[in-house]
Amino acid sequence: MPADPIPTNEEFVEVEENLTKSYKLFKKAVETGRRHKKIANRMKKRCVRLGNPKVPTKVYKSGSIKNKDHNLVKLPVEVKNMIFKALPTTTDRACLGLTCKDQAAVYDQLKTEKNKKDYIQHVPKRATDVHRLQMLVRLKTDMPAKYRLCYSCLKFIDTTHRDNAGQWGGSEERVSGGKTTKTAMIEGPRCPLCVAAQKLETAKYKDTYKKYLALADEVSFK
Repeated sequence: MPADPIPTNEEFVEVEENLTKSYKLFKKAVETGRRHKKIANRMKKRCVRLGNPKVPTKVYKSGSIKNKDHNLVKLPVEVKNMIFKALPTTTDRACLGLTCKDQAAVYDQLKTEKNKKDYIQHVPKRATDVHRLQMLVRLKTDMPAKYRLCYSCLKFIDTTHRDNAGQWGGSEERVSGGKTTKTAMIEGPRCPLCVAAQKLETAKYKDTYKKYLALADEVSFK
């Protein structure tokens, strides 16, 4: 069987140019597809899975308690429980639980209790969008500068990532003072992906709208 002919220098150059061109086209297609996948997920409300804040067991069971001589740590467990149960929201309890290993253990233990009748404020049976927003607003000041909170999809958005490029919607002033309500989710800052999803929602009566969402379900980016 005759050997394949050795490509000429001109053919090598042509192949390399085609490879570079194909790579750029493919890269752009993947980036575009990934962005539209995120937009479609927002249209289908697939952004987050809601649940009460968790403190992993390994966080407070590993190592020793460094502030074991602190007055709050030395309190009887019954008193610690009373303090947690006097806090108005799950977010408040989670924030106290994150202060040290001892408080994390108390928070985790109380979270598993089914009887919530002795709490000062009513404890909801399930987490809501507002509960998640309450937690995220508390974390805003501790996040790196490149992250900005979207009040619509309830996520910290990396403003330096190309998928998230574009104009933000909503108003930071409308939610000043740490507002965490349903109204705040409507009036607060919205990321470019949520802005794009909201615009497409206005044409949901079109057959193309269903095709767009169906097409997004056919692709997966991991």
